[in-house]
Amino acid sequence: MKWIKNHKLISFLLAVILLSLIVLVASVASGGRGNFISNLAGSIYSAIEKPVSGVAGGISDRVSSLFSYRDIQKENDRLKKENENLKQELAAMTLSANELKELKQLSKLLNYSGISGSGDIVSCDVISMDGTKWMNIFTIDCGSESGVKEGNVVICGDGLVGRVHSVGKGWSKVVALIDESSRVTFKVSGNLQLIGVIEGCTDGILSGFMLDDKAKIREGDKLVTSGMGIYPAGIEIGRIVKVRYDSNAQLQRVDVKPSVDFKSLQKVTVIL
Repeated sequence: MKWIKNHKLISFLLAVILLSLIVLVASVASGGRGNFISNLAGSIYSAIEKPVSGVAGGISDRVSSLFSYRDIQKENDRLKKENENLKQELAAMTLSANELKELKQLSKLLNYSGISGSGDIVSCDVISMDGTKWMNIFTIDCGSESGVKEGNVVICGDGLVGRVHSVGKGWSKVVALIDESSRVTFKVSGNLQLIGVIEGCTDGILSGFMLDDKAKIREGDKLVTSGMGIYPAGIEIGRIVKVRYDSNAQLQRVDVKPSVDFKSLQKVTVIL
């Protein structure tokens, strides 16, 4: 009895097995017909079998829940990894988009007719600005070691930037098109027979005049370099924003908005 008390679960299982054997023997002995002993044993067996089945079912549910949790955890880990891969792909796509933008700007540069066959070019970064509101003079990170010389023309993807003023090893100073000392002859893109001259101005707007006082020009006309002087022909300068007639000088004067945004200029190209 002491052993049974100390081993209740084993004793219980042995009792179930013994009872099952009794039911089986009684059934065989009766030829499959029910008798009192077999019916009684069956009732006892059913009473015992229910809690046993319940316990087994509970254990089965817990085991199933455990495996289900592990599956969910695996799926969660897979989704985290996939999300990380998507973030990396997005970063790569962003980098590619920025590189594509730079390539498009370079492509625009090479489409200017004045550049083709005019010599080598070198791409530079703007590293410092001189002046106040507008970048009238700025410094780039290319100098004599790159073949840059005083007087070289400076452009970017949007158009004419200016000219190299002074050169050192690893740096060059550039005078912007909008500086008051700049002076450029231009042609009207839609009618290359129309020629004029523009100069820089303190407010960042270019001011100039037409050589022909009867030239038919209007606001919105695009101006390009004429090819006279140091600037190659065909480089975009800007668009006319105002036309007025100066009766004293008997000239048509124009105000021109530069194509280049000098306030956000970061990369330029020097024509060597």
